[in-house]
Amino acid sequence: MSRAHGIAAFLATASLLGALVALAGDEGPTRPDIRTVAGGLHDGHAFGPRIRGDGLWVAYGVREQVKGTFKTSYYARDIEGGLFRSVWPNAHPSFAEGEGTASFTDLVGFEWAPDGEHNAMVALHKSKREEVLMETQKVRFTGPGSQREPAIAPDGTRLVVVSEDGGNTDLWVSDTVDEAPILQLTFSPENEQAPQWHPKEPQIIHEVRNPLGSDIYFFDLDSFEHTALIRAGTSDETDPSYEPGNGERFAFLSNKDDPQGLRFDLFVATPGDSLPTPVIRNVRRSEKSKGYCWDPLGRYLIATVDDEAGGYPLVIAPTDGSAEPRKLVDTQDNMDPTLVSMGSTVRLIWVALDMSQPEEKRFRVVHLADFDLSDLGGIAGFGGASDGARGG
Repeated sequence: MSRAHGIAAFLATASLLGALVALAGDEGPTRPDIRTVAGGLHDGHAFGPRIRGDGLWVAYGVREQVKGTFKTSYYARDIEGGLFRSVWPNAHPSFAEGEGTASFTDLVGFEWAPDGEHNAMVALHKSKREEVLMETQKVRFTGPGSQREPAIAPDGTRLVVVSEDGGNTDLWVSDTVDEAPILQLTFSPENEQAPQWHPKEPQIIHEVRNPLGSDIYFFDLDSFEHTALIRAGTSDETDPSYEPGNGERFAFLSNKDDPQGLRFDLFVATPGDSLPTPVIRNVRRSEKSKGYCWDPLGRYLIATVDDEAGGYPLVIAPTDGSAEPRKLVDTQDNMDPTLVSMGSTVRLIWVALDMSQPEEKRFRVVHLADFDLSDLGGIAGFGGASDGARGG
């Protein structure tokens, strides 16, 4: 099939998608216990949780009122031990004379490094807009425009950032060593954003926004080639991520099947595929989250559905599109799922309403549940066949 015919087929999958994504009921095995993290601690909604690679710490953002002023902060918490700290650029080695914590007003983003120490922070500077700094290292992305969306390579050796300058955004990269030079990767008039690293190769998958819509590209740091993966006309294809492990496939969101362009559906594709596979319809995104995450073995995708009447359910579906999504947990007003593998256990983190609090204090807080890796699909009622679909 030619590429032109493949794109046409991709644009014609609305009826197939609708047939695959109706939510199933709650039948199936008993779901695991759900715990809350820092429940009742903040007077504001938690958002954008980030779980450390070993699964033992979680960082999350909160927008809350402090002394009459709204402030965005990030906190990190030891899940099992209870240790707690505020994330802030204290005494950063890149500070010039006269700079300090008072130079920043908010901490608006955070990403764990593989070592759990040299993490990326997005801090709002009083005069320079958003900046990206690495904890304890002299690595800093600054400029007249905003620096945001940091993504750290799986081996921790490089950091890519979305940098705004001259009216558009480009990708910039740096090694994660003190005073490493910062290199501009893209120079297009479009806006590059939402970068994610390949799990094994020196490649960055990302979104390119132009006046007609958004497309999916990847940048190869060995060859410096910038290559399109999905270009589907005037729709928006956004928030891509590689399959864990081998990175053979990638997931992305698209609004191509909604005439108003408001509903985003989740697809899976292999580079060069003529017809991406629809997996979950109507994904609930947020400013700090794609709204979905991969099973560590590439068998399932987990996402929140933008269905207010249904309580914004958190669902799971096979990545091959072979079954309808099923509800995974029974919490309400779910957002921002992410997970990590801990040996034979999958630790899932997301935010949802804390129903144990009185209504006036009922904010979204971080929730946690541990699943058996070998039976993640069985918990949702898919059975063993789907669990073996992707070798892993």
